[in-house]
Amino acid sequence: MSICAVLGCNNGKRKENCRAKTFFRFPFRYPALVEIWIKAIGREHFRPAPSSTLCSDHFEESCFVYQQFTNRRQLKPGSIPTIFNVPDPKSKREVNDTCEASSSKET
Repeated sequence: MSICAVLGCNNGKRKENCRAKTFFRFPFRYPALVEIWIKAIGREHFRPAPSSTLCSDHFEESCFVYQQFTNRRQLKPGSIPTIFNVPDPKSKREVNDTCEASSSKET
């Protein structure tokens, strides 16, 4: 099973999250494009393995081409991930701290 390399994205970690997802491997044939993907996902020191993938949620619909008979999605050459609607772990921690502080004041 593939797991998305975008931090905070849970696609691939649970079966129910990936039913309608497509996973794409990093384009190792094009090293410059691999570097662009790494910068785009905000993981500067990340070095993807040959099995590392990004899920379809991080690409615009215009980045896909559909195979005629299978209707399977493929990425157009040169596509770059641009959609990152994942929660920021720092903001979640701040919310938890706020909730704990407010609940401890109740006496």
